Amino acid sequence: MAIEIDGTNGIDQSAVTGATILPRGTTAERPSSPVDGMLRFNTDEGAAEVYNATDGEWQGLGYQDALAFGGTITEITDGGDNYRVHTFTSSGTFEVIQGIQEVEYLVVAGGGGGGGGEAQNALGGGGGGGGAGGYVAGTGFAVTAQNYTVTVGTGGAGGDSVSGSSGGGLSGSQGLNSSFSSIAAVGGGGGRGEQDSSGNVDGGSGGGAGGDVGGAGTGTSGQGNDGGGNSNRSGGGGGGAGAVGATSSTGGDGGDGLLASIDGTGTYRAGGGGGGGGSSTTSSSSGGLGGGGAGLSSSGSNNGFVSGDATPGTPGTGGGGGGMGAGRANGGANGGSGIVIVRYRIA
Repeated sequence: MAIEIDGTNGIDQSAVTGATILPRGTTAERPSSPVDGMLRFNTDEGAAEVYNATDGEWQGLGYQDALAFGGTITEITDGGDNYRVHTFTSSGTFEVIQGIQEVEYLVVAGGGGGGGGEAQNALGGGGGGGGAGGYVAGTGFAVTAQNYTVTVGTGGAGGDSVSGSSGGGLSGSQGLNSSFSSIAAVGGGGGRGEQDSSGNVDGGSGGGAGGDVGGAGTGTSGQGNDGGGNSNRSGGGGGGAGAVGATSSTGGDGGDGLLASIDGTGTYRAGGGGGGGGSSTTSSSSGGLGGGGAGLSSSGSNNGFVSGDATPGTPGTGGGGGGMGAGRANGGANGGSGIVIVRYRIA
């Protein structure tokens, strides 16, 4: 039976057995000026694809054939579209098998550790809050069938508290970088120790200033914000992805992180750690929204070495660790580990 061709309704093959052979070619051989409804077989992807002029992109036919491995895999619906989500809380591999042309991503580095305070004297200074890990998000990252390396940075260690006027607390360590393929987020800067002029306080977001040392850390452009300064010998808050760290006479609050629902749940990540209190301040600072740890107040006792812990950054958020207050035996808190999330549309 002959195939009927109708200029309005297309090709009528309803009574014909066999198959139609589509035009074939690589991704690079796609038409240079595509129009809505163009249909071809992509030999790189091993699947048919159609051009969608509304979205301005080639889309693989049958999203159910999209296949990749790596991380914890979930499926969600967002804005009427279905997505498969790969969440990495530790380093691994995102392995694309077939049917995926581009992905969305969120990459958050490890948060910086909080700074230590002057351990013996409550009239001494507190440590700065740790800066949040760098926060990088985007869409339209092109992928092909291959392996992509995923690195999830751990949080930095909190700085020790040290007794004595010539000692002072030590700065927290910088968090480690996270990455997805070529996309990298910088680890959060450590909170500066009470009298520590050294330390890696710059980072994705900067660590807060130490109670007796100025110079808060600087954040990385497009990834985070600066840490807060010191006041009344209290440490500044660590910077967050969404806001700078605060400066306060009772310890600066950490800067807030950013809200994203890439995994189907609105979640704040990359909040800065709160600064430690100095000069006998008795109120504690808050960590920034997004996993930033709270800074601890001064002990209020000149006997010194009073127990108590600042709050660590929340794992999987890149939150900065809280700074330690004056007159406390323990050091600043550790930063939270980072996270990498990748998602793509399915049927």
